[in-house]
Amino acid sequence: MADRTDPTTLTLLLGRLGRLNEALVTQVCADHDTTPAEVRVLSMLAHQPTGAASPRHIARFVVQTTGGLTATLGRLETAAFVERRPDPNDGRGRLVALTAEGRRFQAEVLDAIVDRTAATLHGLDLERLDHAVRTAVVAFEEAAGLPSSAGFVAGPPLALDPTGSAA
Repeated sequence: MADRTDPTTLTLLLGRLGRLNEALVTQVCADHDTTPAEVRVLSMLAHQPTGAASPRHIARFVVQTTGGLTATLGRLETAAFVERRPDPNDGRGRLVALTAEGRRFQAEVLDAIVDRTAATLHGLDLERLDHAVRTAVVAFEEAAGLPSSAGFVAGPPLALDPTGSAA
């Protein structure tokens, strides 16, 4: 029997896990007539203190090319889930801001993804799994030169008043 912890096996299993998770998320998103990229953008904005961020910051966080992000933001803007605003700190810049409808939709889809994931992982030791996943994510983020999300906890998104300001 092969060593179960050899780097080749682990690499292949991580790839398979990523594809299986992406398939689960893609199916839930399709059930809600959206895409994983759109949900990642909405979720990222939902956890910003102001509910808004620059396109460059969004692209870096969701790991999407600027061209792909432009298309994603266009679809989200057409659906009235986001709006573009002037950046108060940069007269030439724009911010992408989550709308109230975008916040509602993001919560609905994320709840469905969480429910499907919880059903899939039912019976596993979630504390051990959480530790292993966070440790692996940190290693991959470091290799990619990205800031660590190891301490991230997806608590309730910030509540915004109807103008989009943090309440």
